[in-house]
Amino acid sequence: MPDMKRNLFFCFLVIFLCLAVGYEIFTLWRGKVLGQKGFTKESLLEAAEVDPTNPEPFYKLGVLHQWNLLNLNVKESNAYLQKAIEKNPLEQDYWLNRAKGLLKMEEAKASEKALENAISVFPTGYQGRWIAGNLLLQQGDIEKALPHFSYILTYYPNQSRSVYDVWTIANDDPDFMLEKLVPRDPSSLNQYLSYLYETGDKDAAIRAWNAKVSLGQNANRDESLRYVEFLISRSELNEAFRVWKAELREQDLAPSSDNHLITNGGFETGQIAGGGFDWRMSSVPGAEVSLDRSVAFEGKSSMRIKFNGKENVDFRHLYQYASLKPDTHYVLKARMKTKGVTTKSGLMLEVFGVGPAFYGTSSALTGDNDWTEVTVDFQTPAESQGGIIRVRRPATSKFDRLIAGEVWIDNVQLIEMTSQ
Repeated sequence: MPDMKRNLFFCFLVIFLCLAVGYEIFTLWRGKVLGQKGFTKESLLEAAEVDPTNPEPFYKLGVLHQWNLLNLNVKESNAYLQKAIEKNPLEQDYWLNRAKGLLKMEEAKASEKALENAISVFPTGYQGRWIAGNLLLQQGDIEKALPHFSYILTYYPNQSRSVYDVWTIANDDPDFMLEKLVPRDPSSLNQYLSYLYETGDKDAAIRAWNAKVSLGQNANRDESLRYVEFLISRSELNEAFRVWKAELREQDLAPSSDNHLITNGGFETGQIAGGGFDWRMSSVPGAEVSLDRSVAFEGKSSMRIKFNGKENVDFRHLYQYASLKPDTHYVLKARMKTKGVTTKSGLMLEVFGVGPAFYGTSSALTGDNDWTEVTVDFQTPAESQGGIIRVRRPATSKFDRLIAGEVWIDNVQLIEMTSQ
């Protein structure tokens, strides 16, 4: 029985090997060995002689002479590619490679005609559009290259980064790209904005966003917040705040007034957005930050920070960006309540500049305090864009450094002081 199984196994193995070898011979004679190692001009010519109606050996001979550095002959390559096209004019790769060869031979008009034929064969394909656009750019014909790249942006948006990378090199003019290259539909503009966010091009992003608005393309909350976050990351706080207020109006939320520049200063909003000009919170060992619905200076809630007494917490994890005018006097104030706050390094309000430097801090609270007003009086420098407002407890090197206790913050206000 084992011998029978062994014999059957060898029979199947022989059949498999025969089929494999037969397939290799067939593909060789049919001229389909371009992607395999070791194909030669001789083998391809032999395949062409066996079946002169098959365009593939001629096509592969054309590619061989076009790209093989040891056997480079562009003129001969184009002759073989022309034979392949005569046998099958409906294969786009044939036309594309002929266009490349003609361009190498400095026959620009013939290359352009080959590209037109390639696109007419398969007008919706990515490869044809990509190669046509790049070859036309190599010729310096920007106007004729544009439609191919715009087509890719519209129908192959996942390739948009490659398109913008090419155009940044070919014509680094954001206004031209926005006006001529980027399709005007919302999806394409969002793709372009994403590219600008990744490359950090602030000025181009602002122009693209304004174009989006001028076309009546209303951004959803996530799109607006992403744009605001990008502007903040580039220290464009005034422009970011303008967009932020527009988004609040879109959501039918009361925007901050010109004289009260803190968002949700009373912590009455049930959910902290955690971005833009809303409060930002992050975790830190030794402290817990949460909304408290049972304690408030006014309204129904406040923000509570509880320290567990096991860490020397360097607390700066409740903060908010603020848009500020240059060379202007402001007062930042809030109400704080403390219970059992240990160590001599207590809780305070702090403001510091984004861009041009400035800094201010309130007095610190420790121990037990009923609702107490803490204030920071400061002047912004010239060319200031804004700053960061935060609740602060600096770590200390004192022996008594492990902080415990609770603090509540409410009614945070940032007021521009007008000259009398």
